[in-house]
Amino acid sequence: MNGLEIWLFYLAWLVLVLGVAVIVSRRRVKAMKVAAERAGIAGVSATVFGRVKGSWSGHPVTLRMMGGGRSGPERAVVEIAASCPGRLTIHKRMKLDITLPFGPPLQQTAFDRELLVRADDAMFAQRILGDTRIVEVLRATLVERLDGLDLRGNRVRATRTSRLIKREQAIAESWSLASTVVEVLGLPPAM
Repeated sequence: MNGLEIWLFYLAWLVLVLGVAVIVSRRRVKAMKVAAERAGIAGVSATVFGRVKGSWSGHPVTLRMMGGGRSGPERAVVEIAASCPGRLTIHKRMKLDITLPFGPPLQQTAFDRELLVRADDAMFAQRILGDTRIVEVLRATLVERLDGLDLRGNRVRATRTSRLIKREQAIAESWSLASTVVEVLGLPPAM
């Protein structure tokens, strides 16, 4: 093979890889748009980078799919812009939990056997875990290691791994968790 044939081979390979990336991105965006419309999000639009944006009850909402392939399982992430009174993260407790020394401190709750809760304010954590609707949705959504609920400053973020379920279901479960937290706590929109 001469130099021209090698360059043509690399160019064809690049076109193939980019084509596959575009197809996967379009499928993700289509799944997110369908899930957003089913959830009642208004003004649904896709960005260049594969995110879907809209608004719900005056709150700006962003949906995106992360990961997949070598970067771990695909995850549905729903972010609702809402003013939160403090930082809080909740994850499912696993057999081997490694807690890092940064972030909010660990909180002891009635759900210590199932959930790993970190919060700046213990009362805020108890307020969230004291509501049966939130706990019910948490138990249904936090199934795998990367699933979680994250509240900080101006956003509520729910993450659901789509390893064993379809993208649409992962997005719907993330949406259910994030929207339930915003509704139950009555969090105002953040701009």
